[in-house]
Amino acid sequence: MYRSLIGFAALVLISTTPMIYFAFRTIEKLGTSIQSKVWQPEVRHIAFLKVHKAASTTVQNMLFRFGTDRNLTFVMPSDDAIFPNVISLLETVTSNNIRSKPLSSTHFDILCLHVLYNRTAFEHILPNDTVYIGTLRDPFEYFISMMLFFPIMFERLNISGPNAITDFLEDPDIHDPDIAKYSAYTFTKNRMAIDYGFPLELLVNSRSRRNDIQRYIEQLDKEFALIIIVEHFDESIILLKRILKWSTKDVIYIRKNANTDKANKKINIGDKDRTRYRQLSEIDYILYRHFYLKLLRQIEMELLFHEEVLYFKTVRKEVEDFCQNLNQYSTVLTFSSSRWSEKIEISRDTCDSLVISEFDFVAKIKEKQYPRSKEIVNSD
Repeated sequence: MYRSLIGFAALVLISTTPMIYFAFRTIEKLGTSIQSKVWQPEVRHIAFLKVHKAASTTVQNMLFRFGTDRNLTFVMPSDDAIFPNVISLLETVTSNNIRSKPLSSTHFDILCLHVLYNRTAFEHILPNDTVYIGTLRDPFEYFISMMLFFPIMFERLNISGPNAITDFLEDPDIHDPDIAKYSAYTFTKNRMAIDYGFPLELLVNSRSRRNDIQRYIEQLDKEFALIIIVEHFDESIILLKRILKWSTKDVIYIRKNANTDKANKKINIGDKDRTRYRQLSEIDYILYRHFYLKLLRQIEMELLFHEEVLYFKTVRKEVEDFCQNLNQYSTVLTFSSSRWSEKIEISRDTCDSLVISEFDFVAKIKEKQYPRSKEIVNSD
């Protein structure tokens, strides 16, 4: 009887819903595993808040691949942008810091370049059904990664040597003048909160405005469908896949901009450094803890989640090995269809799109959206 009802429900659903995306769910009842097939449309309108050194370039590559494969339109920086892959590090999107949408497009589909978050500004340029995604990382690990990835930070903060981090944290206001005036230029204090658009008055008066800080975080909670946590990256990616109704191939990745030589860089972490940084960037810690715990709650509500994560880890590692060892005899890496995915084929072209640099991918998208021979765009 139970199997008949499930079969009838599946038949009705399949006959009335567009067959765009194929999702598997397993319902377990009375010890019997019943697999039901649910057709759902993949999400194509996405705002991704790109946070420095929080696996954001890795996620961005997924969005670039997904969008270019479907001829979607990306928000791109203005022609006079300082960096070709950055809209702004100081403000949110405006008509002055982004290019107008191409004449061939009726709207933007995806925003995934560096810019400060502001819901109203984002909604002004993106469709109403846009899904909002972001990333966060353990604040101290974020800070260390920033310092190591951008060595100029040591020079700018006037610190050097193996104890440079400790020297900075003993008196950060002296080393970073932007902290005192709370400029958006600072990358040493509550930078993730700055990226998430925290109002200046909360950043300046963090200790006396705890309730307001919590209210702002709760508002972010309502606005973002998922905040990816770097410390649980693969779990976050499977949640992303399920939320966006994407395929396994869509979310396969090869790590980008990772500090692979961190162990070779002579830098000491003092016993009190973590505590000092927690005091310095307390809003980042409050923000991180909130969405870390939310991620765990989201995972708890998923069916057969860890099984899919294990499958994904296995596939991703094989893809990475294949792409990093391509030679003239390499053909196509194939994965048979499974509970978690339809058949996957990884070609040389797939590998190229996985390993291409952010700068080159941005240039490729710009050339496609705004070909030099046609420099005609909408004025609105």
